[in-house]
This record gives sequence, structure tokens and C-alpha cells, in this order.
Amino acid sequence: HPRLGAARQAAALEGVAYAIAFRARRFDGAWRMLQEQTRVVHDAQGQVVGVEGIVQDITERVAAEERIHQLAFHDPLTGLPNRTLFERLADAALERAQRQGVTCAIVHIDLDRFKSVNDALGRDGGDTLLCQVAERLNGGLRDDDPVNPRGASQASDLVARAGGNAFTLLLFDVGAAKEMAGAVKRLLAGVTAPIAFGARQVVLAASAGIAMFPRDGRVAVDLSRYAEQALYEAKAAGRGQHRFFNKEMNAVASARLLLENDLRRAIPAGELHLYLQPKVDARSGAIIGAEALVRWAHPQRGMVPPGEFIPMAEETGLIVPLGDWVFETGCRYLRRWQAAGLPATPLSLNLSAPSFLKPGLAAELAETALRYGVEPEQITIEVTESMLMQDVERTVTRLNELRERGFGLSMDDFGTGYSSLSFLKRFPIDEIKIDRSFVRDAPRGGRDGALVAAVIGLGRRFGLRVVAEGVETEAQARYLIERGCSNQQGYLFARPMPSADFESLLASRAGLVGFDINVSEASA
Repeated sequence: HPRLGAARQAAALEGVAYAIAFRARRFDGAWRMLQEQTRVVHDAQGQVVGVEGIVQDITERVAAEERIHQLAFHDPLTGLPNRTLFERLADAALERAQRQGVTCAIVHIDLDRFKSVNDALGRDGGDTLLCQVAERLNGGLRDDDPVNPRGASQASDLVARAGGNAFTLLLFDVGAAKEMAGAVKRLLAGVTAPIAFGARQVVLAASAGIAMFPRDGRVAVDLSRYAEQALYEAKAAGRGQHRFFNKEMNAVASARLLLENDLRRAIPAGELHLYLQPKVDARSGAIIGAEALVRWAHPQRGMVPPGEFIPMAEETGLIVPLGDWVFETGCRYLRRWQAAGLPATPLSLNLSAPSFLKPGLAAELAETALRYGVEPEQITIEVTESMLMQDVERTVTRLNELRERGFGLSMDDFGTGYSSLSFLKRFPIDEIKIDRSFVRDAPRGGRDGALVAAVIGLGRRFGLRVVAEGVETEAQARYLIERGCSNQQGYLFARPMPSADFESLLASRAGLVGFDINVSEASA
């Protein structure tokens, strides 16, 4: 080994100790990694009189270190760099791009609705597809690949697996944004081309977000974050899209992060409230129940629309503790109404998909109701049609568990999902709610009117209560009554209101003179 020979000569002639690792072929032809370490021996006058040393076989140690490095900096499934290594390599490439004055891009690609792929093919099948996608993305940066996005290989191009079904790419010297858009389209086309899986062809969908260097940022961690923000915009636009990052996205993301942090403290801070919207018998005007709807009174922003914070709670996992709070608060209301002598009024409480799928849900809800002295029969659990269809077998089991505990069950937003009559027959539900989108135009006839009439008839045949949501006009109410649906809910009768207002409404309808309730409790 030339380097080893030079080191030995320097040690003998100049007294320079050394420690060198080198490869050597063993007598059986196998290559081993060796390390030779020495010290120089001097006489009393300081002259070099010898060199002492030791040679060690460090093959296993080097292999272990390489394995540790591989685990620390590479994705174990695809072998691609992980996020940490990608950012290190990308920063080095961006420094070179800065010196050369070239434009680069970081692209974040996410496979749309990949959970359905895992559900259909199993985890192993999903992993196989992810590996093929990784190969296509990696191949898309080479000259000889048909999905090559730019037609020329760049030494600084990188592909990494960012986690789950997401990948991050650095494209070096990409030119103008228009050219970059075309490159990303070709990359997405390569990802979404049919993949052979056994005897079938699987077609994936993907979205992409793009951040440009140096326009949007100068370090990989910032550009990666911006590319992810652009990806969210692409998904919001309908998926299968690509979007470039802009400063407005960053402002929106920052505001969203602040709101998310505020939401995390909203429950313990007492900022959330349950509003109640009556369900009425439209023939007599009698209150036959109420739906509890969560509202957020932000200390600075005022009332935050549910359409803004409920999806955020779902994305961040806060929907489960939020659902627990809603159920417990609803039980507290029912106990208070009972203690105040108000008419027994069934309460509908909405349940999210993550809450619905929690193990032991029925027992947990029953225990909470028992703790407040509330009969489960006073509570109706509302779940959406699309939620019930995610896992039909588990759904039926969970619904039966809730039914056995005595809870009422309602299918919300009926008609907007994709359940068949056979599934509806299997679901042990008590009530279906016609979605407001059909009620709005029902009096005009047409498809909405026909659908509303069909749902009412269907409910009768199945022995179910039918409630129409979003009733806002007398014409809508009259149309529904004429077709046999007098159970209605909407602004025509009452808007969602604070609990104290609802309790006063109940008292006035019941003719309770001088009714009063503890104000501090009513605001809970």
C-alpha cells in the first residue's frame, strides 16, 4: 500500500508516528480492513532507533460503524437519505450554487390518499410501492431514464424520503420557474404512471410543492419547510397538482401555527363553549331535542369559525381531547337540566372518526354518563355517513357496542356519502339526518326534491327517525312536512345559542314561572 509505505519510511527516518487504516487481501482472497498504529523509539540522545507498532483487523468495527451511519442517515425501507442527511448534503450543494450563481429548487412530493393503498394491498404491498416510487424519482434524475425531468444529469441532485409517503428532492441548476414547472410535471407523471403489482396495475396520485433558491431561501431547512407549505396548497387545490411557494403562504402558515398553539390551550383556558340548536317538531313547534355544537371564543380574535378550527383539530390530533370535552360538557348540561326541573330533552353530540375508533369507546362514554348521573338513552351520538364507511366491519361492531350501552345513534349528513342500502340495513342506527345541501333547494323539485322525498320514505321503511337539517324558510319546512318529515332543525326555528339561552327557552316553553339557573354553571 503506497500510503502505508510512505508512512513507515517517515517513521524510520524522521520519527513520525502514524495510525493508518487500509484494505488488504487475505490469503483466501477476502478483503479485510486493517489498522496499523505505531510509536517511534528514541535512544538517550534522541535518535530514532526503532519503530514499534500493532496491526489490528478492524473489519467488523468498520462494518458496524457503517451500519450505524446507514441507520442514522438513511431511510431503512428505500435506502434513500433521510431528512437529516438530505439537509446536510443540500446545504453543501446550495453553497456551491451560491458560488456559481445558479438557481436550484427543493421539491416536496407526497402521494395522495396513500392510506387507501395500504388498506387495499396491506402494509407490505404499500412498502413495495414506496420502493418503486423511490426508484422512479431517483431514476428521474439520470440521463438514461425516460422520466428524466430535465434531460441532463446533475451531480448535486438529491432524492430523500422525508417520511411516510413523502419525498424531498433537490434539483440543481434548474433555470427559470417555467422550466421548473415542466420538470415537476414530468416527475409527477413518472410517479403516477401505472405500477405492476402482481397481476394488477396500481395507479398512484401525487402532489408537489416547490421552493426556489435563492428567491425563497438560502438554507435547506427553510426551503424544505416552504416546499411543504406549497404542497399543502397543492393538495387544497384538489390534489394531483403542484404549487410554488410564495410569501403569502408563509404568512398563512405562521398564522395557522399560532392558532394551533392557541387551540391547544383553549380547553384548559375555558375558551370553548357548547352552543345548542333545538330540534323541533315543525307541526307543533315543540322542542324534541337539541344538537350540541362547539364554539371557540378566542380572547383576541373573537369567535373562531368551526370550519377553521375543527379541521385543524383533526389534523393535529386535538380532535380526540376536544371530543372528550364535548361529551363531558354535554353530560354536565343534562344533569343540570334535570336538577333544575327542565323538561327531559335528548341531546345529540357529534363524534369524530378518531374518537369513534378509540378502543373501549362505548365503556368510556357510559362511565362518563354514569358519573354525571345521566342515562345513556338521553344522548344521541351523531356520526357522519362517510365516517361509517371507512371500515364497515369495525363500524358495525362499534355501533352495536354503543347501542348495547343504551346510546342513540344518528347518521349525519345523509346523502353526501356513498353508503348502499345493504350497509344502511346493517348499521344499527336510530336516526338519519338529511343534509342541508339537499334541503335548501328541495321545494323547487328536481333532483334535490326527489332525493329528499326518497330519504324520508327510506327512513320510514327502515323504521328510522328522519331529521332535516338547515331548514331556513317556511317553504322548506312546509315541503318537508307534506312529505312526512316534521322533525326539523335550522335557522327558521333557532340559531345555535349559549346554554343559558337554551335553558331559558326550555323553561318558557314548559311554562316554568320565575325559572332561574346558576349563571356560573350556565356559562360552563
